[in-house]
Amino acid sequence: MNAAAEDGIDEHDPPSVLSGIKEEILVRDLINRIEIADGLKGLLISSGFTGKSLLNTSASDFAKILGINEYVAKLLTDAINKAIKSSAPMAS
Repeated sequence: MNAAAEDGIDEHDPPSVLSGIKEEILVRDLINRIEIADGLKGLLISSGFTGKSLLNTSASDFAKILGINEYVAKLLTDAINKAIKSSAPMAS
């Protein structure tokens, strides 16, 4: 059995499936780098946010979606933006 099969990835999966898996891994990595409580990280992961939706979701929408107060949602958006900026490659 090869490593891909052991990971549950079928070598015959279409590229869209593989790109979806890659996106999920990247989003989980980003979420785990955000300086927030582990419980909030779990909420973000279980809510199925994409990288794009993390960037485009407002604090008030985070509050509604995650069931948190507006102040915590604002802290969350600030932490997301900080994590994204720190992970962006430096321009030469």
